[in-house]
Amino acid sequence: MHRHKVRTLLFTLALVHIMGCSPSGESETVGRVAEQSAQSVPSAPLSKDVQTAIYTHHPTQDVSLDIIKPTPEKSLHRGIILIHGGGWVGGSRGDMEDIGRYLAGKGFLTASVDYRLAPRNVWPAQLDDVQTAVRYIRTHAKDLEISPDKIGAAGISAGGHLSLFLGAVDTRLDGEYHGVSSRVQAVCSISGLHDLNLPLTHLGERYRIVQMLTSEDGSVDKKTRAAASPLTFVDAKTAPTLFIQGNEDPLVPPDQTTEAEKRLKELGVRTTVQFVDGMGHGLTPKVPLQARALDQLAFWMYKYLR
Repeated sequence: MHRHKVRTLLFTLALVHIMGCSPSGESETVGRVAEQSAQSVPSAPLSKDVQTAIYTHHPTQDVSLDIIKPTPEKSLHRGIILIHGGGWVGGSRGDMEDIGRYLAGKGFLTASVDYRLAPRNVWPAQLDDVQTAVRYIRTHAKDLEISPDKIGAAGISAGGHLSLFLGAVDTRLDGEYHGVSSRVQAVCSISGLHDLNLPLTHLGERYRIVQMLTSEDGSVDKKTRAAASPLTFVDAKTAPTLFIQGNEDPLVPPDQTTEAEKRLKELGVRTTVQFVDGMGHGLTPKVPLQARALDQLAFWMYKYLR
Protein backbone atom coordinates (compact mmCIF):
# COMPACT_ATOMS: atom_id res chain seq x y z
CA MET A 1 0.00 0.00 0.00
CA HIS A 2 1.23 3.49 -0.82
CA ARG A 3 2.92 5.22 2.14
CA HIS A 4 0.53 8.19 1.99
CA LYS A 5 -2.51 5.89 2.05
CA VAL A 6 -1.12 3.98 5.02
CA ARG A 7 -0.54 7.23 6.91
CA THR A 8 -4.03 8.46 6.10
CA LEU A 9 -5.57 5.17 7.25
CA LEU A 10 -3.69 5.22 10.57
CA PHE A 11 -4.62 8.87 11.05
CA THR A 12 -8.31 8.14 10.48
CA LEU A 13 -8.30 5.16 12.84
CA ALA A 14 -6.75 7.31 15.57
CA LEU A 15 -9.32 10.02 14.96
CA VAL A 16 -12.25 7.59 15.15
CA HIS A 17 -10.92 6.27 18.45
CA ILE A 18 -10.45 9.63 20.12
CA MET A 19 -13.55 11.29 18.68
CA GLY A 20 -15.86 8.47 19.71
CA CYS A 21 -17.27 7.41 23.07
CA SER A 22 -14.01 6.97 24.95
CA PRO A 23 -14.52 6.42 28.67
CA SER A 24 -13.06 8.79 31.22
CA GLY A 25 -11.39 7.89 34.50
CA GLU A 26 -13.28 6.37 37.42
CA SER A 27 -12.13 9.17 39.73
CA GLU A 28 -14.14 11.89 37.99
CA THR A 29 -16.62 14.05 39.90
CA VAL A 30 -19.57 15.88 38.49
CA GLY A 31 -19.03 19.61 38.26
CA ARG A 32 -21.62 22.30 37.58
CA VAL A 33 -25.12 20.82 37.31
CA ALA A 34 -28.03 23.19 36.71
CA GLU A 35 -30.72 20.65 37.59
CA GLN A 36 -30.33 17.82 40.08
CA SER A 37 -30.11 14.41 38.47
CA ALA A 38 -31.65 12.99 41.63
CA GLN A 39 -34.91 13.64 39.78
CA SER A 40 -33.87 11.21 37.05
CA VAL A 41 -36.31 8.78 35.48
CA PRO A 42 -36.46 5.36 37.19
CA SER A 43 -35.02 2.36 35.37
CA ALA A 44 -37.25 0.01 33.39
CA PRO A 45 -36.68 -3.50 31.99
CA LEU A 46 -35.50 -3.77 28.38
CA SER A 47 -36.78 -5.64 25.41
CA LYS A 48 -33.92 -7.87 24.26
CA ASP A 49 -34.01 -7.38 20.51
CA VAL A 50 -32.37 -4.59 18.53
CA GLN A 51 -34.34 -3.81 15.39
CA THR A 52 -32.30 -2.63 12.39
CA ALA A 53 -33.89 -0.77 9.49
CA ILE A 54 -32.65 0.99 6.38
CA TYR A 55 -34.05 4.48 6.68
CA THR A 56 -32.73 6.07 3.49
CA HIS A 57 -31.18 4.99 0.19
CA HIS A 58 -28.37 6.65 -1.77
CA PRO A 59 -26.74 5.59 -5.04
CA THR A 60 -23.53 4.65 -3.21
CA GLN A 61 -24.96 3.20 0.01
CA ASP A 62 -27.98 2.45 2.13
CA VAL A 63 -28.07 4.09 5.57
CA SER A 64 -29.43 2.26 8.60
CA LEU A 65 -30.54 2.78 12.18
CA ASP A 66 -30.87 0.52 15.22
CA ILE A 67 -33.97 0.72 17.40
CA ILE A 68 -33.99 -0.38 21.03
CA LYS A 69 -37.34 -0.44 22.79
CA PRO A 70 -38.21 -0.46 26.48
CA THR A 71 -40.72 -3.04 27.62
CA PRO A 72 -44.23 -1.91 26.60
CA GLU A 73 -45.50 -1.59 30.15
CA LYS A 74 -42.67 0.81 31.05
CA SER A 75 -42.58 2.86 27.85
CA LEU A 76 -42.68 6.63 28.22
CA HIS A 77 -43.85 6.87 24.56
CA ARG A 78 -40.89 9.17 23.88
CA GLY A 79 -38.15 8.59 21.30
CA ILE A 80 -34.52 9.74 21.20
CA ILE A 81 -32.39 9.82 18.05
CA LEU A 82 -28.78 8.97 19.00
CA ILE A 83 -25.99 10.27 16.74
CA HIS A 84 -22.46 8.92 16.94
CA GLY A 85 -19.23 10.88 16.92
CA GLY A 86 -16.08 10.33 14.91
CA GLY A 87 -15.38 13.81 13.54
CA TRP A 88 -17.87 13.23 10.69
CA VAL A 89 -15.28 10.93 9.07
CA GLY A 90 -15.71 7.75 11.13
CA GLY A 91 -17.72 5.93 13.74
CA SER A 92 -20.99 4.06 13.38
CA ARG A 93 -24.38 3.65 15.01
CA GLY A 94 -23.03 0.73 17.05
CA ASP A 95 -20.89 3.19 19.02
CA MET A 96 -24.09 4.41 20.71
CA GLU A 97 -25.47 1.00 21.71
CA ASP A 98 -24.47 1.22 25.40
CA ILE A 99 -26.07 4.65 25.72
CA GLY A 100 -29.09 3.46 23.76
CA ARG A 101 -29.61 0.54 26.11
CA TYR A 102 -29.10 2.76 29.13
CA LEU A 103 -31.76 5.22 27.98
CA ALA A 104 -34.11 2.45 26.87
CA GLY A 105 -33.78 1.22 30.44
CA LYS A 106 -35.25 4.57 31.47
CA GLY A 107 -38.30 4.00 29.30
CA PHE A 108 -37.26 5.74 26.06
CA LEU A 109 -37.28 4.23 22.60
CA THR A 110 -33.84 4.93 21.13
CA ALA A 111 -32.80 4.99 17.47
CA SER A 112 -29.03 5.00 16.88
CA VAL A 113 -28.38 6.24 13.36
CA ASP A 114 -25.65 6.02 10.77
CA TYR A 115 -25.06 8.84 8.31
CA ARG A 116 -22.84 9.34 5.27
CA LEU A 117 -19.28 10.15 6.24
CA ALA A 118 -16.82 12.77 5.05
CA PRO A 119 -14.60 13.32 3.17
CA ARG A 120 -16.29 11.09 0.60
CA ASN A 121 -19.57 12.88 1.34
CA VAL A 122 -19.21 16.57 2.10
CA TRP A 123 -21.63 18.75 4.01
CA PRO A 124 -24.65 18.82 4.13
CA ALA A 125 -24.94 15.08 3.40
CA GLN A 126 -24.67 14.32 7.12
CA LEU A 127 -27.47 16.73 8.04
CA ASP A 128 -29.66 15.45 5.22
CA ASP A 129 -29.35 11.93 6.57
CA VAL A 130 -30.08 12.63 10.23
CA GLN A 131 -33.03 14.81 9.26
CA THR A 132 -34.33 11.91 7.20
CA ALA A 133 -33.88 9.65 10.24
CA VAL A 134 -36.15 11.94 12.27
CA ARG A 135 -38.76 11.89 9.51
CA TYR A 136 -38.54 8.10 9.31
CA ILE A 137 -39.11 7.71 13.06
CA ARG A 138 -41.90 10.28 13.04
CA THR A 139 -43.63 8.59 10.09
CA HIS A 140 -43.42 5.20 11.83
CA ALA A 141 -44.29 6.56 15.29
CA LYS A 142 -47.55 4.63 15.55
CA ASP A 143 -45.88 1.29 14.82
CA LEU A 144 -43.07 2.17 17.25
CA GLU A 145 -45.63 3.12 19.91
CA ILE A 146 -44.28 6.62 20.51
CA SER A 147 -45.76 10.04 20.02
CA PRO A 148 -44.59 11.81 16.83
CA ASP A 149 -44.37 15.01 18.85
CA LYS A 150 -42.12 13.52 21.54
CA ILE A 151 -38.81 13.00 19.73
CA GLY A 152 -35.44 14.23 20.97
CA ALA A 153 -31.87 14.03 19.69
CA ALA A 154 -28.64 13.40 21.55
CA GLY A 155 -25.16 12.98 20.14
CA ILE A 156 -21.47 12.95 20.95
CA SER A 157 -18.92 15.28 19.30
CA ALA A 158 -19.94 15.45 15.62
CA GLY A 159 -23.20 13.87 16.78
CA GLY A 160 -23.72 16.76 19.21
CA HIS A 161 -23.23 19.18 16.30
CA LEU A 162 -25.87 17.35 14.27
CA SER A 163 -28.24 17.08 17.24
CA LEU A 164 -28.26 20.84 17.76
CA PHE A 165 -29.00 21.26 14.05
CA LEU A 166 -32.05 19.00 14.48
CA GLY A 167 -33.31 21.25 17.25
CA ALA A 168 -32.79 24.44 15.24
CA VAL A 169 -33.45 23.69 11.56
CA ASP A 170 -36.55 22.21 9.93
CA THR A 171 -36.26 21.61 6.19
CA ARG A 172 -39.47 20.35 4.61
CA LEU A 173 -39.30 17.89 1.71
CA ASP A 174 -41.46 16.82 -1.17
CA GLY A 175 -41.94 13.18 -2.07
CA GLU A 176 -42.10 10.44 0.56
CA TYR A 177 -41.76 12.77 3.54
CA HIS A 178 -43.75 15.73 2.22
CA GLY A 179 -44.92 17.82 5.17
CA VAL A 180 -43.09 15.72 7.77
CA SER A 181 -41.02 17.85 10.14
CA SER A 182 -37.36 17.07 10.83
CA ARG A 183 -37.24 19.23 13.97
CA VAL A 184 -36.91 17.52 17.33
CA GLN A 185 -38.43 18.74 20.59
CA ALA A 186 -35.39 18.41 22.89
CA VAL A 187 -31.62 18.22 22.37
CA CYS A 188 -28.54 17.04 24.22
CA SER A 189 -25.07 17.78 22.85
CA ILE A 190 -22.22 15.84 24.49
CA SER A 191 -18.70 17.13 23.78
CA GLY A 192 -20.26 18.84 20.78
CA LEU A 193 -19.01 21.31 18.17
CA HIS A 194 -21.44 24.18 17.69
CA ASP A 195 -19.52 27.02 15.99
CA LEU A 196 -17.01 25.78 13.43
CA ASN A 197 -15.31 29.18 13.34
CA LEU A 198 -14.20 28.66 16.94
CA PRO A 199 -10.90 26.77 17.01
CA LEU A 200 -10.61 23.35 18.56
CA THR A 201 -7.71 22.50 20.84
CA HIS A 202 -4.27 22.25 19.27
CA LEU A 203 -4.69 18.48 19.07
CA GLY A 204 -8.20 18.82 17.68
CA GLU A 205 -7.06 21.17 14.92
CA ARG A 206 -4.43 18.68 13.80
CA TYR A 207 -7.14 16.32 12.57
CA ARG A 208 -8.54 18.92 10.10
CA ILE A 209 -12.03 17.48 10.53
CA VAL A 210 -13.82 20.70 9.58
CA GLN A 211 -11.86 20.87 6.34
CA MET A 212 -12.76 17.26 5.53
CA LEU A 213 -16.42 17.88 6.37
CA THR A 214 -16.96 20.95 4.25
CA SER A 215 -14.65 20.72 1.26
CA GLU A 216 -13.47 18.13 -1.23
CA ASP A 217 -10.11 19.85 -1.61
CA GLY A 218 -9.57 20.63 2.09
CA SER A 219 -9.99 24.41 1.79
CA VAL A 220 -12.59 26.17 3.90
CA ASP A 221 -13.35 29.82 4.67
CA LYS A 222 -15.29 31.49 7.48
CA LYS A 223 -18.49 31.69 5.45
CA THR A 224 -18.42 27.97 4.72
CA ARG A 225 -17.70 27.17 8.37
CA ALA A 226 -20.61 29.36 9.46
CA ALA A 227 -22.97 27.64 7.02
CA ALA A 228 -22.08 24.29 8.60
CA SER A 229 -22.46 25.56 12.19
CA PRO A 230 -25.73 25.00 14.07
CA LEU A 231 -25.10 28.12 16.14
CA THR A 232 -25.60 30.16 12.95
CA PHE A 233 -29.20 28.97 12.70
CA VAL A 234 -30.48 28.90 16.27
CA ASP A 235 -33.43 31.15 17.08
CA ALA A 236 -36.12 31.52 19.71
CA LYS A 237 -37.83 28.37 18.39
CA THR A 238 -34.79 26.17 18.97
CA ALA A 239 -35.57 23.12 21.09
CA PRO A 240 -34.58 23.10 24.79
CA THR A 241 -30.93 22.10 24.85
CA LEU A 242 -28.72 20.38 27.41
CA PHE A 243 -24.95 20.52 27.00
CA ILE A 244 -22.69 17.94 28.66
CA GLN A 245 -18.99 18.81 28.51
CA GLY A 246 -15.91 17.20 29.99
CA ASN A 247 -13.50 19.51 31.78
CA GLU A 248 -10.60 17.43 30.45
CA ASP A 249 -11.69 17.17 26.82
CA PRO A 250 -8.47 16.98 24.74
CA LEU A 251 -10.17 17.96 21.48
CA VAL A 252 -13.10 20.32 22.05
CA PRO A 253 -12.50 23.37 24.29
CA PRO A 254 -15.23 24.50 26.71
CA ASP A 255 -16.02 27.66 24.74
CA GLN A 256 -17.78 25.49 22.14
CA THR A 257 -20.32 24.88 24.90
CA THR A 258 -20.25 28.15 26.83
CA GLU A 259 -20.69 30.28 23.71
CA ALA A 260 -23.59 28.12 22.56
CA GLU A 261 -25.20 28.32 25.99
CA LYS A 262 -24.80 32.10 26.02
CA ARG A 263 -26.35 32.48 22.57
CA LEU A 264 -29.32 30.25 23.35
CA LYS A 265 -30.03 32.07 26.60
CA GLU A 266 -29.95 35.41 24.77
CA LEU A 267 -32.66 34.01 22.51
CA GLY A 268 -34.74 32.83 25.46
CA VAL A 269 -34.20 29.13 24.71
CA ARG A 270 -34.33 26.83 27.74
CA THR A 271 -30.80 25.55 28.16
CA THR A 272 -28.32 24.37 30.75
CA VAL A 273 -24.76 23.06 30.90
CA GLN A 274 -23.43 20.14 32.87
CA PHE A 275 -19.63 20.18 33.19
CA VAL A 276 -18.10 16.91 34.34
CA ASP A 277 -14.72 17.07 36.04
CA GLY A 278 -12.35 14.37 34.87
CA MET A 279 -14.38 13.57 31.74
CA GLY A 280 -12.58 13.58 28.42
CA HIS A 281 -14.16 13.50 24.98
CA GLY A 282 -17.43 11.57 25.11
CA LEU A 283 -18.88 9.54 27.91
CA THR A 284 -20.04 6.05 28.78
CA PRO A 285 -22.61 4.62 31.20
CA LYS A 286 -19.92 2.17 32.36
CA VAL A 287 -18.34 4.92 34.48
CA PRO A 288 -20.66 5.55 37.48
CA LEU A 289 -20.41 9.32 37.58
CA GLN A 290 -20.80 9.56 33.81
CA ALA A 291 -23.94 7.48 34.23
CA ARG A 292 -25.19 10.29 36.46
CA ALA A 293 -24.72 12.68 33.53
CA LEU A 294 -26.81 10.30 31.44
CA ASP A 295 -29.43 10.36 34.17
CA GLN A 296 -29.51 14.13 33.69
CA LEU A 297 -29.95 13.58 29.96
CA ALA A 298 -32.86 11.22 30.65
CA PHE A 299 -34.47 13.73 32.98
CA TRP A 300 -34.04 16.52 30.41
CA MET A 301 -35.75 14.43 27.73
CA TYR A 302 -38.49 13.34 30.14
CA LYS A 303 -39.13 16.97 31.09
CA TYR A 304 -39.26 18.50 27.63
CA LEU A 305 -40.70 15.71 25.46
CA ARG A 306 -44.30 16.42 26.44
